Amino acid sequence: MSTTISSVNSTTSSSTASTSTKSQISDSTKRQLEALGIDASSVTSESQAQALIAAKQAEQSFQDSLYMSSDDSSSTDSTESSLISEAKSLANQLGVSVASDDTFDDITAAISDAIEKLMDKAGNDPIALQRAQSYQTQLAQLSSQYSTVSSSNSSMYAAMNVQAANNKYMLGL
Repeated sequence: MSTTISSVNSTTSSSTASTSTKSQISDSTKRQLEALGIDASSVTSESQAQALIAAKQAEQSFQDSLYMSSDDSSSTDSTESSLISEAKSLANQLGVSVASDDTFDDITAAISDAIEKLMDKAGNDPIALQRAQSYQTQLAQLSSQYSTVSSSNSSMYAAMNVQAANNKYMLGL
């Protein structure tokens, strides 16, 4: 019978310990986590919560800046060279060195390799995995924008070639 009481006491101790761990996260931090769509129950410490909040806010800020630049059609932020600059900036964030004459594809391949290494290194660390996924999202968005710009350029050149052919025909050349 004392064994049963002992096990009840150990169960009570462990549940108290887990409750005190959960209560280490402040109410304001819990509200921030919930506002960002992060489940507060999956976070075990204030420092982990703050790191997740910072990573999520950085990702949202990056997405907002991409959205703002894509909305302004007169903006030069959607040019091929500016996208290469953004890719170089992302590469620098990851510690990847790129040459000044590297193409967008070269830079994104190096970034992708660095992200894969980061994910492998992260193991089961949720903060490191989320950071790697944030970089992956940024890379995917840059690649998508670059694809759109390249497609637009190709369409423009095709239209110019058609116009040139029409001009030759009209002039009888």
